[in-house]
Amino acid sequence: MSSLSTFGTFTMARLGIYVSQQALNVTGNNISNINTEGYSRQQLDQKSMYYGAADRFITKYSVRENGGVLATGVNQLRDQYLDIRYRNEMTKVGEMETKIKGLDQIAEVFDEVAKGEDGEGVLEARFNDLIQQLENLSQPQNVGLDGADALVREAAEAITVQFNDYAKKLQTLDENLRAEFRDNVDSVNATLTKIRDLNTSIRKSEIFGTDALVQRDERNLLIDKLSEQIGIHVTYEMEQVGSGVEVEKMIIKTSADPGETEYTLIDGVYGAQIRIRDQETLGIEVSELTSALGNPDPRTLNELTRVGFQSEYIGKSEDWKDLDAEVKRLTFNSEEDAKNYEAQINADQSVTNVDNKVYQYKLSQEELTDAEIAAGKYVVRRSLVTDSTEADDELVYDYVNISQLRTTQVGDTELSGGLQAMRELLTEEGEYASAEDLAIDPDAGVKRGLPYYRQALDTLARELARKMNEANTIEPKQLYEDVASVRYYDAQNNQLPTEYDANGKEIEPKAGYASVRYFDENDKEITEPVIKKEYIEYYNGGALFTDRGDSSGMARVDAANITAANISVSYGWSHGSTRVLRSKEPNAQERSTEQSNIDHFITMMTSAHKFEFGTATEGTTYFKGTFQDMLTDSIAGTLAKDQNITKSMLSNYTATAEEINLDRDSAMGVDLNDEAMNMMMFQKAYAAACRLMTTYDGMLEKLINGTAV
Repeated sequence: MSSLSTFGTFTMARLGIYVSQQALNVTGNNISNINTEGYSRQQLDQKSMYYGAADRFITKYSVRENGGVLATGVNQLRDQYLDIRYRNEMTKVGEMETKIKGLDQIAEVFDEVAKGEDGEGVLEARFNDLIQQLENLSQPQNVGLDGADALVREAAEAITVQFNDYAKKLQTLDENLRAEFRDNVDSVNATLTKIRDLNTSIRKSEIFGTDALVQRDERNLLIDKLSEQIGIHVTYEMEQVGSGVEVEKMIIKTSADPGETEYTLIDGVYGAQIRIRDQETLGIEVSELTSALGNPDPRTLNELTRVGFQSEYIGKSEDWKDLDAEVKRLTFNSEEDAKNYEAQINADQSVTNVDNKVYQYKLSQEELTDAEIAAGKYVVRRSLVTDSTEADDELVYDYVNISQLRTTQVGDTELSGGLQAMRELLTEEGEYASAEDLAIDPDAGVKRGLPYYRQALDTLARELARKMNEANTIEPKQLYEDVASVRYYDAQNNQLPTEYDANGKEIEPKAGYASVRYFDENDKEITEPVIKKEYIEYYNGGALFTDRGDSSGMARVDAANITAANISVSYGWSHGSTRVLRSKEPNAQERSTEQSNIDHFITMMTSAHKFEFGTATEGTTYFKGTFQDMLTDSIAGTLAKDQNITKSMLSNYTATAEEINLDRDSAMGVDLNDEAMNMMMFQKAYAAACRLMTTYDGMLEKLINGTAV
């Protein structure tokens, strides 16, 4: 006899109809979502039903049959390996896209092509004009003419204005990019929060027996988005929730090279947040894991979170910050007890709240510095109330909620993706990197961000001012007949140490100075130096450029404090008391054609100079060329090279990511041809199951109504 009951055949047919109908529903859902972003193709899970127990009177002659088909669930067709590969590539794509976007914005500032005269760049044209006006000044017919000197000054002013304009644009770009960086951090945090909340929703759905496929698709989209900003590593594991029930738990950590630290961003229903540790260096830190309700992950609780909630009474203190005052600490077992105590204080009519400010203190009761707060030290939050009725014996009730800014500092090189690219764009100095920077990141010397181009522009402005100031100045000991020594002083009137150049010649202090004083051979200060007779008729030299442009008379010859943002023509030159020296030779006035110094100016403008940086390798020359070469090669040329390299890398990474995404779509994407075939197949299966039901119905009708008639 059969293992199926007489009417069991109806169940078999009914299950076939039901499963075919569900398969058609899944197929229809796939077709309707063919253009839905992030949708993963769904497939009905089917399983043959069988009976676990044997019939009581079963014999070896019985026909063993299954009981039909069951629909056990709906799953998504995804390849996690392809997801991992795609997200790894998108991290590189996001990094290069962010970098090239920033470099293009810097290039807009330095875009010199065809913006000046005769197809030259703007600043390039300004340099050429200065050289032309110096050559005009050197002509015999222009010797001593105020108009010729004024033309040189106007050309120099045009250069300073252009430097100032570039510096202002770079500063604006820096501010805009920093604002964008903060927005990106907020966007990452919003994405992390959504992923954590979706994990919570999916977990609840799994506990109640549903698959939450829509939430999974939404979560995968968010993970793809997150991978562009931060390099991540996604893993899945099963989590026990009690009574033998397991649910899937997703963990997201930052991807790390061997030897580097991974930072947990998502752990099931707990998620972290990204914070900016330092607004200047844009250092990053990761907060502790918390649930949607703000509760910390109990597995990460440390001793600090176990100390409970405390309150203090501080008595007889004129200044409530006086930490030497008498302190009585009360410890509570729960936050509720602490809040009840606070409520009792607030209920006291003699107590009024006089200060709503929040102060942060370490557990040791020492006031935190900004650096310590940024580093995530222990914090005590204080809210001040005082007894207003007893002015002579002030009582301070202080409710203390002990907490910790529990964050983990992320190393400068331990992140990847768009967030790290923008951080490096805003902080990396390239050839200007310090020894400390190189110790942290050996590649810092070849990573050029906005600071590199700003400092390179400052170097160009500073070197131009220094060379021209030196060329237009005669040393005080050579110029004045009664000056034996020159001393420099800071703003507090402290004498600065004497500094020398490579040839042992005294130079102005590179650190800058506030005043200069002259002394004779007897070390007596000279208030009004006497100029030498051989210079008295014609000397009107002095610094041509300054970092202030005021009337202080302290324009520095060495231009140590000059930057592209503050370079300007000196007050003396702009008001006529300083002129371009045509000669530094004594009695040059007697030789009306003497113009060796103007020739020196022209040669200096067209000769190569050493542009040095004094950080990682003090005094090392990193570029040698003319002022215009420094602009076109070391700044614009280097920028163009960085752009080309970044664009090439972006193109390669994008092509790889698109190829992987095509492979991924072949697994998770909806193909209309496949779905049409499935629709026909399941429709025929549905029709066949219905026909089977009709056949069984006819058989049973004959059995019931036609037997023994």
